[in-house]
This record gives sequence, C-alpha cells and structure tokens, in this order.
Amino acid sequence: MRTLVLGIGSPIMCDDAIGLRVLQELATMKLEGVDLEEACASGLDLIEVMIDYDRVIIVDAIIDSGHPPGTVMELGVEAFADSVHGSNPHEANIATTIELGRRLEPERFPSEFRFVAVEANDVGTLSEQMTPEVEAALPEAVKTVLRLIKE
Repeated sequence: MRTLVLGIGSPIMCDDAIGLRVLQELATMKLEGVDLEEACASGLDLIEVMIDYDRVIIVDAIIDSGHPPGTVMELGVEAFADSVHGSNPHEANIATTIELGRRLEPERFPSEFRFVAVEANDVGTLSEQMTPEVEAALPEAVKTVLRLIKE
C-alpha cells in the first residue's frame, strides 16, 4: 500500500506550520512505503499531489473546532463537508477536492483518507514560532500519524 503523508501549512504563519513541522519530525524516521510531501497550496491544487497513492494522511491546523488550542484530532473526510479552506472564496474545500479527484481519476485516486488536525491558536501572525499550546501538541500529532501509518 502506497501511503502519502501530506503536511499542509505555511512555515511563516505561526500555528499554520503544524502540518509542516509534523513532516519534519517524520522525515527523521525511516518510514518504509511512506512518502512525505509539503503543501502550501490548498483545494484543487492537491489533486495532482495525491494521484497514484492508496492512502493519504493529511496533517493541518484547524480553526474553531470547539476544542482548546493544541487539541489533536483524527477526522474523516465527512468532517470537512461544510468547511472553507483559506481566504479565497473561489477555492474548493478539501471534501470537494477529494470528491472531484475521485471523479476525474477514479483508477488513480486514493481510496482512503485520514486527517490529523490540530486546533490552532493563531494562524494570522507572521512568525516562524508556533504558540506554546500548538508546539506542545507536536509529539502527539506525530504519534497519531505514526499510528495511522501502521493501521
């Protein structure tokens, strides 16, 4: 099974870097059959990145989940059906992106998706440092991804 771990975020937008930071930690480990990919893009741009994988684990910051900052959550695609990603109103959310990918490339698009989302405290401040709550969640987010890889 070909697995892609896709870290989404911006390295200079405070807590939005969590997906990229998880990938940095995973890159220090020898993970067989797992590719790691950073993405600062969102929406439809991700279809091409995910083609030819069986499973994709997406790691990203989430805002307003109702949980305290630093909460690590494991979610399915259905959790994002009503979400809006980014500030562009013309961009597709992740659920729409996955559905479109399945329709455009049914033979080559992944059949399994899991999300590791970390409740962000601040994604609006220009900073290479995450807030203490999200920084403290990094080990748990990495452990969650590793568990999903082994399943």
